[in-house]
Amino acid sequence: MVSVIIPVHNRITVLKDAIESVLCQTFKNFEIIIVDDGSTTDIATALKPYLNLIKYIRFEKNRGVSAARNEGIRLSKGEYIAFLDSDDIWLPFKLEKQISFMTQNGFEVCHTDEFWYKKGVFINQGEKHKKFGGKILTKILDHCRISPSSFIAKKEVFYKSGIFNESLPIAEDYDLWLRIALFYRIGFLNLKTIVKRFFLNDHLSHSVKNIEYYRLLALRKFYSKYKTHFNHEEKLKIIQMINRKEKIVASGLSKKTLKETNI
Repeated sequence: MVSVIIPVHNRITVLKDAIESVLCQTFKNFEIIIVDDGSTTDIATALKPYLNLIKYIRFEKNRGVSAARNEGIRLSKGEYIAFLDSDDIWLPFKLEKQISFMTQNGFEVCHTDEFWYKKGVFINQGEKHKKFGGKILTKILDHCRISPSSFIAKKEVFYKSGIFNESLPIAEDYDLWLRIALFYRIGFLNLKTIVKRFFLNDHLSHSVKNIEYYRLLALRKFYSKYKTHFNHEEKLKIIQMINRKEKIVASGLSKKTLKETNI
């Protein structure tokens, strides 16, 4: 079974699209867990037609997407964990193709390629968003190259890598992928299986400034905690990336702030 975890905060219309895209999967052995992250709109009533098909959990207060995903992981019963952002949709073959790819190639973790949809049109991804498979730690240090909505892992992976850092307001996925990439080969299925939709007025990455600041904090903590696990090349490239991000961030934030902030 695959446990599909969908966090949501107020996005009723797009949430229905996301749920329908799971229900239309050719692979049918799944459960859908909706975690309502303190929505101020009546999500429960909107989901009434789906209540016999999903598990619905509600936070009374907004706790953030990481807390919502983590709660879904804790409540899941599946062998595999898959995430789906409420504004994204899966193509019907997503689970079938991905589970088959993982089984045939012995991967415990996998992500896929994706379509990007913005302002009513599909857009091309730049070279900096290129995706990789295998031992990819040194290839994902610059920014987040794995979309949560394309990600699947065996549940046991989280016992080793840990779960999402709830203190990070953004870059929480970047932070987790670093830890997973340290311990696991990550399969990359070079097939577009999701539509990543960008709604500019309701997208977290557009509401939090200085995303590089939070990536830097995540990378520093990652290096400090796991430096004895790195080989020589990994250690060198992580230090180089920390130095690079410090220079980027320094233009907007003082070094004193960086030293005093502990996430």
